[in-house]
Amino acid sequence: MSLITSYRTRVALLIFWTLLAGLLLYNTAVTSLIGAVLHRQGSSHGVFVPFLSVIFFWMNRNAILKIEPRYDYLGILLLAIGIVFPLFNIGTYHLQFLSFIIFFAGLVIIHLGRKYFKAISFPLLFLITMIPLPKDIHLALANYIRNISFGGSSWIISLLGIPFMKEGLLIYLPNAVLKVNLGCSGIRYLISFFVFGIAYAYLYRKNTWSRLIIIASIFPISFIASILRLTAIFLLTYIFGPYMAEYWPHVFISWSVFFAILVLSVASDRFFHTRYLGNHA
Repeated sequence: MSLITSYRTRVALLIFWTLLAGLLLYNTAVTSLIGAVLHRQGSSHGVFVPFLSVIFFWMNRNAILKIEPRYDYLGILLLAIGIVFPLFNIGTYHLQFLSFIIFFAGLVIIHLGRKYFKAISFPLLFLITMIPLPKDIHLALANYIRNISFGGSSWIISLLGIPFMKEGLLIYLPNAVLKVNLGCSGIRYLISFFVFGIAYAYLYRKNTWSRLIIIASIFPISFIASILRLTAIFLLTYIFGPYMAEYWPHVFISWSVFFAILVLSVASDRFFHTRYLGNHA
């Protein structure tokens, strides 16, 4: 059997066992995750993650296809770990989808070998970022970020001379009373920036420390973005009226700030990084 035929046979078996497991064992976890992504339940970014994983795999396809496939039964250990959770209904769908990825990793090692798994490990493990945070962690983190965002935006509009009064989570402007709900906390910014930051670090940084610096910088960037988004909503509501705090203007402002900060962050990093490399060439 030629190398190409052997590779295709192994990949076909890998796909078969993955689909079978997805239908019989991990069906609830997969459908719950898809529902969370489509309904923006803490995973607004999730729709982009599979496409990014495919891009990462495609970019490295030539090196991957050169690896000689080998059966490696060490993968049985991962297979056993992954299968325990759905089999005994352990944990929520978050944990069970994670176990599906572990199960798939085991299949890859069994059918194609450890070297192959190492080559595709980042695109595969990147799929973990689709999983929303567990509810308790999400609520605690959202509340913490909301306090930072509300405090920071209030400070900025006070510097701009806009009269207001705060009472709990309410802000009284001269022409409107707005409440900063949990959905406006900015946690979606943090999660989305974190996911795209990981992808950016993988694509544009080669050493571990450089990648960690990029990922660490995501936290202050997301907090700044959250503060500026609330500031923009308060400011535009004060200037143009309560309509600016309604659903569609609110969505437009949120996405505008998100992409503006994302583009500015990437452009700044590329400029300074290129300049640094030029000075140390």
